[in-house]
Amino acid sequence: MIEILAEADPVGLIEGGAPRDEYAAEADEILSLRGVPQLTEITGIFGVSFGEPGACTRETARWIVDEMARRA
Repeated sequence: MIEILAEADPVGLIEGGAPRDEYAAEADEILSLRGVPQLTEITGIFGVSFGEPGACTRETARWIVDEMARRA
């Protein structure tokens, strides 16, 4: 999950030089969700973490869900 979020880099932290595990807290939250995560759950996690509702776009959240399914 950490690698998926590093590749998605929803807030641009990895691109800015942050370590690849920068989104570890968000990864833990996503993995704690029951069933297949909903896009609104993922965007909500990033919105709360970064104090900005649009921190993770729906397109990025969809890519994250698709990658989770692909790598499962």
